[in-house]
Amino acid sequence: MLKWKRNKQKGLREMTTYWFSICYLIVIWGFAIYAQIVSVGLNTFTLLLSALFFTLYFCLSLVQDRSSIYQWVLFLLVVVVTLTFWTPSFNGFLFLIILMIAKQAIDQLQGWNLYIHLFLQYVIVISSSVITQDFMLFSFLTLLVVLMGFLIFVWKRTEQTYILLNDRHDQLQSDFRKLKRQVVTNEKNVRQEERNQIAREIHDSVGHRLTALLMQLEVARLQTTNPTFQDKFNRFKSLAQVSLDETREAVKALKSEETAGLTAIIQLIRKLEAESHLRVSFHIQSGALSFPLSNKQSVTVYRAVQEALTNMMRHSEMKQAKIDFSVVGDHFFRFQISHSLEHKIQLREGFGLKEMRERLEQLGGSLGINQIEGEFRLIGTFPAERGEE
Repeated sequence: MLKWKRNKQKGLREMTTYWFSICYLIVIWGFAIYAQIVSVGLNTFTLLLSALFFTLYFCLSLVQDRSSIYQWVLFLLVVVVTLTFWTPSFNGFLFLIILMIAKQAIDQLQGWNLYIHLFLQYVIVISSSVITQDFMLFSFLTLLVVLMGFLIFVWKRTEQTYILLNDRHDQLQSDFRKLKRQVVTNEKNVRQEERNQIAREIHDSVGHRLTALLMQLEVARLQTTNPTFQDKFNRFKSLAQVSLDETREAVKALKSEETAGLTAIIQLIRKLEAESHLRVSFHIQSGALSFPLSNKQSVTVYRAVQEALTNMMRHSEMKQAKIDFSVVGDHFFRFQISHSLEHKIQLREGFGLKEMRERLEQLGGSLGINQIEGEFRLIGTFPAERGEE
C-alpha cells in the first residue's frame, strides 16, 4: 500500500516537473526571442525553428521508453536551439535552454549515452567563447558547468539513496508482518499443544479411573442378589457412565481447535485487519455463520480473503473492504471480497491468485474476478461439506 502511494506521489511529481519545464521553457524562449528582435529583428526562420523546437519537446514524452530515439530527439533539440539563438557573444538564454535539455537527458539517459550528450552540450555552450578567444568567459563557463555537474551527481546519489531506503523500509515492513503472523501462529500452536497435553492427562487419569470404576460397579452388581443394592449399583453405574461420556467430550473439545468454521475465519481476518491497519466490514447472510465448514475449506476461505486484502493494498489507496458470506441453495458456500477503485486496473494473476484458484478447484469450486462501476470484486464458490474432514 505504501509502495503504491509512493508510486502515485512520484507520478504527480513527474507531472508537475514536466509542466514546470514547459512553462519555464516558454518564458525563457520568449525572452530569447525578445532579445533577438532587439538585436537583429525577427524573421520567419526563427519562428519556424521555434515551432520545430516545441514540437520535438512535446514528442519527448512519446519516445521516452526508446532510448536511442530519445537521444536523437534531444540532440535535434540542441541543434535547433543553437541555430535559433547562437551568436558570437555569450547568450545567457541559450545557456538556460540547453540546461533544461540537459535535465531531460539526465532523467532518461544512462551511461556513455548521457556523458556523450552532456559533452556535446558543453561544447556548444563554450563555442562562442572559443571562437572569440575570450579566456575569462571560457573559464567561467567551464567552472560553472563543473559545479552544476557536481550538484547533479550529488542529487542523483541522494535520489538513489532515497530509493534504497524506501526499498529497505518496504522489506522491513514485510518482514515485520511475516514475523507478526508467525508469532500469532506460534502462540496458537503452543496453546493447542498445551490443550492437547491437558487432554491427554485427563484421558489417561480421569478417563481410565472412570472406566475402572464402571467395571468394578458392574462386578459388584453381578455379585449382589439384593434387588435394592442392584438398583443402587445401576444408578451409580449410570452416573459414572455419564461422567465418562462428559470427560470424553471435554477431551475431544480440548484436542480440537478453539473455534471452527466461519467464526474462526472471522477471528483470523480481524487479526489481519489489525496488523494491516485496514477496516473490514462483514455481511453474513442467514445460515452462513452456523454452516459447518471442514478444516480445508476454512483454510481456503481465509487464504482467499488474505490474498484479496493484500492485492487491495497493492492496487488501491482505499483502506476499506467489504466481505460477504452466504450459502447458496443449502449446497454451496459463497464468499465475496470487494473494495473501491479510483480507476480500472490491469490485474495479472500472480502466484497468490493462481494458488487461490487451484485451492477452490480442488474443493470443486471456482473463482471469479471482476471490476464493475469502480469496484473490484473477488468471488469464490465451492460445494459445502457437512461435518469435519
